Amino acid sequence: MAVDRNSIFSEGGGGIPAGPCHWVNNTIIMTFDLFRPVALGALFTLSAALHAQTTEEQPMRTLFGSDHDLHSGGWGAPTAAYTRIMDQDAMLVGLRGGWIIDHRFTLGIAGYGLVTPVNNANYDAHLIADGLTPQQKSRFQTGYGGLLLEPIIAYRSPIHISLPILIGAGGCGYQTFTGLPQDFDPYSYHDDFQAFFVLEPGIDLEMNLVKLVKLGLGASYRYTSDVTLPGTPKNAMEGFNASLSIKVGVF
Repeated sequence: MAVDRNSIFSEGGGGIPAGPCHWVNNTIIMTFDLFRPVALGALFTLSAALHAQTTEEQPMRTLFGSDHDLHSGGWGAPTAAYTRIMDQDAMLVGLRGGWIIDHRFTLGIAGYGLVTPVNNANYDAHLIADGLTPQQKSRFQTGYGGLLLEPIIAYRSPIHISLPILIGAGGCGYQTFTGLPQDFDPYSYHDDFQAFFVLEPGIDLEMNLVKLVKLGLGASYRYTSDVTLPGTPKNAMEGFNASLSIKVGVF
């Protein structure tokens, strides 16, 4: 029986609505647009599921590190520093130390004291003007210390850099070698001594000698509040430091 292809797919002839099809050996092969959106939907769902699984496997990232275990250590460092106070060579000796966090940052304390004599003729003149007779030159004395903050750059390298910052306070005054004045009053007499604020940023070049020992060469600048002692420059405590330190600890 002959079949008219056009009558089968003619809507007017009551046939199947025309659509994408072709004939193979007198057999009708048809593909319907209905299956295309179904396939696309399944592919989209599978892709979304795979993406969600990948996202769940990755830990949340934060500004201050990830979920890896933080390494903790600690160290101490005897330190000697060359500086100048009132245009005279001077040496400060002290100790630094602290808790090192994840190899990259130290939170600790530091303190220094003046160990060489610093004289001030202007202060001696002030004593003479007050009726005192110095038996020898007066000696300026000082010490300071405070909180130590120290970021460490490229800690894995055998030679690397740290950026220590000291924030704290100190005191300065004079050791005098005079007798007591004739009108000495123990209730009103006082030594010339004062406190000051200090901020000392610096940079250290560190060398890993062995696993537990580092050698540091540093430079820093000491900012302080004004000194108000008689015959003393107000910026007497400000100046550069050149330091040598030996760090011993677990880094």
